[in-house]
Amino acid sequence: MNWQIPAILGGTALVLLLVLWAVWEFVASAENRRLIAARSALAQAEYNASTPLATLDARLRRTEWGSRLARRLARSGTDLRPATFVAALVSGSLLAVVVVWQILAPFFGLLAAAGVAFLFFTYLRRAEAKRREEFTGQLPDLARVLGNATSAGLALPTAVAIAADELDGPAGEELGRMAESMKLGASFEEAISDLRERMPSRELGVLLSTLVVASRSGGSLVTALRNISSTLESRKETRREVKTILSETTSTVWALGFMSVGALFMINAISPGVMRTMTSTGAGIAVLLVVAALFAIGFALVSRITRFKM
Repeated sequence: MNWQIPAILGGTALVLLLVLWAVWEFVASAENRRLIAARSALAQAEYNASTPLATLDARLRRTEWGSRLARRLARSGTDLRPATFVAALVSGSLLAVVVVWQILAPFFGLLAAAGVAFLFFTYLRRAEAKRREEFTGQLPDLARVLGNATSAGLALPTAVAIAADELDGPAGEELGRMAESMKLGASFEEAISDLRERMPSRELGVLLSTLVVASRSGGSLVTALRNISSTLESRKETRREVKTILSETTSTVWALGFMSVGALFMINAISPGVMRTMTSTGAGIAVLLVVAALFAIGFALVSRITRFKM
């Protein structure tokens, strides 16, 4: 018990320091935005690159894990940088450790930190999936716009630029990146490869393969795009129906998970200190680990069962 109080105080102090650092960053950036208003764009970029958060972001991007995280954040459509994501993850984990440690027991504080990390990466994964679904839903319109542009005699790079202006949401943004990369000297095949890496899906793979074949060997691209557009439209309706059917199961799994966590706090509120007493013995810790493992296995199995690919 003597070592718990300094640990709790140290964790609280560290969380407060992180919060104060975030407030200082916000105030300093707000003050410097007024000073930079009259400067050139180069001076503003140099200032943005000299902040501690930008330095941490640059170091993270040089690592394999950081570059992979940056790609995932870009695919999710969020404006967060890897350094911001990591800082929020660490702050949330420390805060969860301090709060749960003090309310329940030190054992649950460690589990809370793992739970916060799981929630952060689950949110990132769902954001990626949501943006990918939105992009897939726009593929019929994309094929239709490309078909109309090519039927008017326009080249594929020009048709892509027109589609980027015509479409909203993730499709317009991704096609805009593709058009910009081709303006900077990338070939059509390289731009398509980058787009397929950012938005992996079977529907997009079929559409892009058709475009690559047409750019290399020619053929009736207009007819192919119109056929693909009608096929993608029917697949879009099927995906929506399957997702609606499976949404009830996934919502139930998440509800059970949050209810189990709430049950721990409720039991501890009814009998104060029971969780701390339970985690003071090896048998109690073993029971809790078995229960946590069963919940994790059940969640993983349901997630795998409800995952579908078309």
